[in-house]
Amino acid sequence: MLSEETIKQIFFQSDRPRKDPLIGDEVDIVQFAHNIELFVEVEFSRREHARCVEIVKQMNRAVGEALENQRPG
Repeated sequence: MLSEETIKQIFFQSDRPRKDPLIGDEVDIVQFAHNIELFVEVEFSRREHARCVEIVKQMNRAVGEALENQRPG
């Protein structure tokens, strides 16, 4: 999990201009960062599971299909 200090450092380094920025006035930056972190963790787990399923299916189709029915993470 990202520490609050790390989140603040990332936030303060996020001031480069870009086209069509989305600026939030009343956003808890720490809460937002933790929500992003949780999303990335779940998405990474899902993708890694799908990758493992494909690898295992190439070695043993039945085991790969059984693994595919298991929830990641």
